[in-house]
Amino acid sequence: MQNDIHIAVVDDLPEDREHLQTALTHYAAKHGLRWNISCFSSGEDLLHRYTPGSFPLVFLDILMGGIDGIQTARQLRAADPDVLLVFVTTEAGYAVEGYEVDASGFLVKDDVQKETRFARLMERLAPRLHIDAVLELTENGVPIQVSAGEILYAEVLDHSMVLHTSGGVHTLRMTMEELKPLLPKDGRFFECHRGVVINLDAVSVLQDKVVTMENGDTLPVSRRRKTELEQNYAAWNIARIRRGW
Repeated sequence: MQNDIHIAVVDDLPEDREHLQTALTHYAAKHGLRWNISCFSSGEDLLHRYTPGSFPLVFLDILMGGIDGIQTARQLRAADPDVLLVFVTTEAGYAVEGYEVDASGFLVKDDVQKETRFARLMERLAPRLHIDAVLELTENGVPIQVSAGEILYAEVLDHSMVLHTSGGVHTLRMTMEELKPLLPKDGRFFECHRGVVINLDAVSVLQDKVVTMENGDTLPVSRRRKTELEQNYAAWNIARIRRGW
């Protein structure tokens, strides 16, 4: 599991701060993440406490008394080119102003308590925070946690799910259709053959009909999925380069 990540929530309305903090806390608990969330009632309050790297992710209300969210973001960006800034607003029309400070996202306040929309935003931000989802699974009746980044591939064998990870092999009583929704939706996982899902990060060599994983295992690639696999693999590696991984 990753080290604690410090997140700042800046909003002059206590109720809105609480809603966002609750959404972040629930998301972290569901995905096995360790987050420290600090709330601030004004841009001035945050800037007084901020040093580069102290809060890798900052949620900023745009309309605040005193220094508004845009002005606060300008000062944060000048001090720290790497900080991720997400504007929270009652109106989506402020998105254009966010380009000036390279905003990483926009969140309409009504969507904070909508789990699906909030999760979609967080999934986009997660790779840039270098955090990974943790899957809560059960093996032989015992709860286990497996980081998505540890997974090499998963395959269905004899009506069981066999999860191959960098830390060992787990045999689970679940179907592939039950596993797939638990995996991150960042383009990293691909079903190269019926009943076989691979982690593109763990691919060593792509060949015509097979893929070789970093542990040396060779897995089949169906003919109809070959082209899509090649495209997804290329796109994923380009995305990794852009993120500096």
